Amino acid sequence: MTGSGRGGRATVMSVEIRVMTHEDVRDVSALADRLVGDDYYTPALVAETMERSTLSDQVFSYVAVSDGKLVAFRFVLPPGRWEHGRGQALAPERWGAPLEKTAYFQSCFVDHAVMGQGIGRRLAHRALADLKALGARAVVAHSWKESPHGSSLRYLTRLGFEAVAEHPEYWVEVDYTCALDGKPCHCTAIEVVLNLDQWTPPEATS
Repeated sequence: MTGSGRGGRATVMSVEIRVMTHEDVRDVSALADRLVGDDYYTPALVAETMERSTLSDQVFSYVAVSDGKLVAFRFVLPPGRWEHGRGQALAPERWGAPLEKTAYFQSCFVDHAVMGQGIGRRLAHRALADLKALGARAVVAHSWKESPHGSSLRYLTRLGFEAVAEHPEYWVEVDYTCALDGKPCHCTAIEVVLNLDQWTPPEATS
């Protein structure tokens, strides 16, 4: 699920994009709780997802830090380290690449106070550049259809993702309290895919 929303925006003088570490676990969990719902990413699940995002000692999940505060994060699962997202639904026949060459954009959340400053895009560009260097051929994600003003899908399509399927109640079996529905979550996921063979890294990714 890709986080989104509106709120007061603060001017960020500088933002560092770096690889996620175990020292970030509690801050990542707290940010997700605040933006999407309680217990969507418990500290234990953050640590587990970090482990799944690691391949050959390289971590493919990232955080954005401003003035010592974690303001955003992006979970990425490289090829060979995933079979599905938080939900089970997938349409691999529409990807154009096999599962073993496809990565997964698990989640991206940006603090409402710093939205609109390109932080989510910078996190994605860093991840996509690293995945392309790894040899991945495609990236799949599930966009949150009910996100305010369609911002979740808009964010992904601007990166080059294309919608290939829609999955009602995608997160219904996830044990968390949805910010919209409570428990269980009845939100819909739009499955999207990006062809990394055709993706060109921007000049700056950090």
